Amino acid sequence: MKRKKVYKAIDSERDYQDRQTADPNRPDMVEDFGIGQAILAMEHNLAFARSVWYIDDPNSHFVSTMDYLRKVVAIGVKMGEKYGMPFRFDETATG
Repeated sequence: MKRKKVYKAIDSERDYQDRQTADPNRPDMVEDFGIGQAILAMEHNLAFARSVWYIDDPNSHFVSTMDYLRKVVAIGVKMGEKYGMPFRFDETATG
């Protein structure tokens, strides 16, 4: 899968998270949570990813595992939106 398509999948998760947060029937979805809560949510979803990975089918490209990793990355994106995201300094990069 090309990088742009991966980013599009992550963006679809962020859109989903925002819709769920706006849903009054989802009091578990908190609009304004801090970095510590985000780390806990990421660890929670990583635990699910680890559990599913153990039984996931590699021939299916670990689709169940990747579902949880998409959630983890999207939580990180949400934190980047809230706090900013530093760029990786790479002295070999050009431009």
